[in-house]
Amino acid sequence: MKSQRKIICIVGPTASGKTGWGVEIAKKFNGEIVSADSRQVYRKLDIGTGKDLKEYGEIKYHLINICEPEENFTMFDWLTEAKKIVEDIFARGKVPIIVGGTGLYVQGLCEGFQIQKSPQGQLSQEKIKNQNDKSKVKNYSRQELDKMSLEELQRICLQLTAYDLQLDKNNPRRLIRAIERAQSGEIVTKVKPDFEALQIGVELPRDILYSRIDKRVESRFDDGMLEEVVGLIDSGVDPKWLTSLGLEYGIIGNFVIENSLPAGSAEARKIKNCKMENSPEFLKMKQQLKFAIHAYARRQLTWFRRFPEIVWRRDFKSAEKEIKKFLL
Repeated sequence: MKSQRKIICIVGPTASGKTGWGVEIAKKFNGEIVSADSRQVYRKLDIGTGKDLKEYGEIKYHLINICEPEENFTMFDWLTEAKKIVEDIFARGKVPIIVGGTGLYVQGLCEGFQIQKSPQGQLSQEKIKNQNDKSKVKNYSRQELDKMSLEELQRICLQLTAYDLQLDKNNPRRLIRAIERAQSGEIVTKVKPDFEALQIGVELPRDILYSRIDKRVESRFDDGMLEEVVGLIDSGVDPKWLTSLGLEYGIIGNFVIENSLPAGSAEARKIKNCKMENSPEFLKMKQQLKFAIHAYARRQLTWFRRFPEIVWRRDFKSAEKEIKKFLL
């Protein structure tokens, strides 16, 4: 190989088969996998995040199961850890393979996002004024932000020019974190990384992608996804935090809370869950989840399509050719 400082990124929508591609690439090109998934960092969130750890086999993986539920872990926390891991993989003569659907993480690593403190401190706060007294600067607390609607968060972000990273404007958790950064005077800059990156996008026809999503939802319920959510809430995980993760944990979490499922012994919960899984309410919730994940996949594709450097491939063999050409 001409250079050891090259990384491969496998990106794409949920259920597209990114992990399978990543594992095969790691086997063929002496690689290790670095997960770029904002939810797989949390322990105990297993079925709903699709960790599929058995799929890795003997391939070493990183940044999965590194945080406890409710622990604050931002994109910049991920970037700090990912950069250390990438350097370690390079030092051992292997190829870092970044695999995941959290596009902002991959973008941040490939473009070299960094945080600096503004010399003016909280100067950016001045862009938000109190409606009743324009001489006062409004500094929103986390409690206030948590109570706001998506539209309110988007408006504040825009006023604070906190869209610099092209973050997901439909994700309240990320909008809140962007507002907090802007209010504290943090400035996001870019420093070109000292490695080359090849980004491969896994492309599937839309009908096949939706079919895979639906089958995976059914499979995860068979594997105990409802019981996982019930168990998390029953163990003391804040339901509000859990549902804020959205998708499986948001929709199933709200269903669990509305139906008062987390109560009694484990055996009692299991019996109640079995009865609930045959109810019209449960079937309606399951369909809602499928449609929500379809929409999420569309948003992921919209995000990734904005980056012309991503090479889209429908089959593994053609992706393998691109990687071989890149590495040799």
